[in-house]
Amino acid sequence: MTFSKKPTDRGGLILGYTTRRHLILDLDNTGLEYAERMAYMIMREWPGVGDCLILQSSDYQDEVRLAYNKWGRPLVIHDRPNYHLVFDNIIGYNTAAHICRVLAGLGVLEEDYDKIREFRGDMTLRVSRAVMMDHVKPLPVECLFLHNRHTERSHGYIGYYQKFKKIGELLGDRLGHSEGVPDDGSDSPDHDA
Repeated sequence: MTFSKKPTDRGGLILGYTTRRHLILDLDNTGLEYAERMAYMIMREWPGVGDCLILQSSDYQDEVRLAYNKWGRPLVIHDRPNYHLVFDNIIGYNTAAHICRVLAGLGVLEEDYDKIREFRGDMTLRVSRAVMMDHVKPLPVECLFLHNRHTERSHGYIGYYQKFKKIGELLGDRLGHSEGVPDDGSDSPDHDA
C-alpha cells in the first residue's frame, strides 16, 4: 500500500472544541454553497439555534475523479472541501442530538453521526491543524457569518468557539511537533519491522 503524500511532521497536538450546549456540525464533502444552504435550512426549521458561523475545515479541491472499487469497477468520485457549522444559541444536548438524528436521516450528515453523538454525549469540532497518515488537515478557516432572521436571541457561543479556536491556533504554532522524535520511517505503513 502506498500513499500519495507523506506529511512533513509527525505527531502533533490536535485540539477540539467540545460542547453539549449549542449545535456544532461537521459537514464532509459538501462545498460552501451546500453548507450555506444547510445552515439556512437549519436556522429556518429550528430558529432557536441562532446565528451560524461557517468554517472550511479542509483544503480539498472541488474536483471529479475516477476511482476503481475492489472488483475493478469504475466509480466517479466528487471531492469537495469539508465545512464546520457553529451555531450561536444554547439549545441543550437533547435538542442538538435530535437535530443530528433528523439530519443524518435525511443524508445531510454521515450515517452514523447521530450514533457517535449519542455514544460520546457531546459534539466536537477540530480547531487546530491535524497531521494524518497521508496528509495534513489545515486549521479551519472562517468563511461566512449568517444572521438568523428567525430569532432575536443571541447567546454568544460563536464568540466562545472563536476564542477557543484562537487558543488552538496559538498552541499549535508553539508546540508544532509534539513527539520530538526524528522520523526514521518506522511508523510508515511500508516499513517492515
